Amino acid sequence: MALSIEFKLLKELDELRAAHERADYFFVVVLAPQLLVQIIDTLASYSEEWIERKITSKFTREEKEVYRLAGQLQKKESDRSYIVGALVSIFESGHWEACSAKSNFVKYFTKLDDLVSLRNVFSHEYYIKEISINRAKNCSKAGIQLAELFAEQLYSEGENA
Repeated sequence: MALSIEFKLLKELDELRAAHERADYFFVVVLAPQLLVQIIDTLASYSEEWIERKITSKFTREEKEVYRLAGQLQKKESDRSYIVGALVSIFESGHWEACSAKSNFVKYFTKLDDLVSLRNVFSHEYYIKEISINRAKNCSKAGIQLAELFAEQLYSEGENA
């Protein structure tokens, strides 16, 4: 029996949580951005399916091709800008109450920025720069929190798809 993509992604999130608990922060920091991109891609596929069913009959063939190409380019963006775009979508969707929406966006944006910055240090300068355990732990936790935020969206969208 094939596992659903949602189940596989949630299982990967559980693996990141377990790695964080055993203090394998390097593992979490390096893999959390990729998991975020996979979750966002899955969420985007729900939107694409909805658009196909509901809206695209109103689009010309040329318009459909333009949107397909734009979507293809967005998937090639850097992890950071791709995930920030998804955070903006959460902000715009009203996921957070209006009185706390900006502060929640800034909180998650800051977590993402530090996570991806540390991931890049690990990827390119691991043997050159010394990283504090506290920063690695905080970024690891932030990666999990970001993945949980999008996994919550994944779960609710999966039920509605």
